[in-house]
Amino acid sequence: MEHPQPDPTPFDKIAQDYDRSFSDTAVGWAQRQRVWYFLSRFFQENNIQNVLECNCGSGTDAIWLAGRGKQVLATDISSQMVEITADKAEKSGLSKHLQTAVVSMQELHTQERILQYAPFDLLFSDFGGLNCLSPEEIRQWGQHMKPLLMPGGWLALVVMSRFTCWETLYFLLKGKADEAFRRGSRTAVQARLDVDTFIPTWYFSPKELGDLLPGYTIKECRPIGFWLPPSYLDPFFLKRPKWLRLLEWLEKKSAARWLSPVADHYFLLLQKKQD
Repeated sequence: MEHPQPDPTPFDKIAQDYDRSFSDTAVGWAQRQRVWYFLSRFFQENNIQNVLECNCGSGTDAIWLAGRGKQVLATDISSQMVEITADKAEKSGLSKHLQTAVVSMQELHTQERILQYAPFDLLFSDFGGLNCLSPEEIRQWGQHMKPLLMPGGWLALVVMSRFTCWETLYFLLKGKADEAFRRGSRTAVQARLDVDTFIPTWYFSPKELGDLLPGYTIKECRPIGFWLPPSYLDPFFLKRPKWLRLLEWLEKKSAARWLSPVADHYFLLLQKKQD
């Protein structure tokens, strides 16, 4: 499927290496398995058929959703990421269940290609897509998404939290106090995508994010990466697989809501309020 070629984004620069550096790493895979666990549990209790995915990246989640019979429209601001996603869909024989579009999160409500598939049962954003938006942009985004959702439709958002024990300890041990507490900033932080690429990033607690989305009610909040480390520690745990298996076991046993604000990410499930 051909897509228009917009100006390159920082995510275009990391697209070809994204699976190797995150999706296919042991730590990245373990964190994603937790997201899928919470989604699967949600699907068992709700009839979800039509899914709009924001910041689909290289399509790992989109393929998983389509493989479970969902009709998925996977979107991303990066044309390179979308191209990889579409290629995976074709190779997996899932093209009938998975459509793609190059579009930013802020412009979803303006694109005819998106509107023709609306309304959606679920809008899904994994691994920090919303952290690329400022607080005001999130407020606007939440309002713009409401018409794209069915009555009683859902948001499933995986967001980087304002504080995580792993990151704070890691940078303190490296003598980098500023980076250890960077997530506490109320303004944008320049977060590294790769050696040469940085993007402005905002961090939010579950309560802060809920307050920025007043048109929705929080139904569930679970930690993603309280015990599991951040993905940039994968090289360390690659040499210590038994340690990682222990942390995976602890992650499965400790999914209490109160751990979410201090995990690497959290899984936040919200339902659209009735107008």
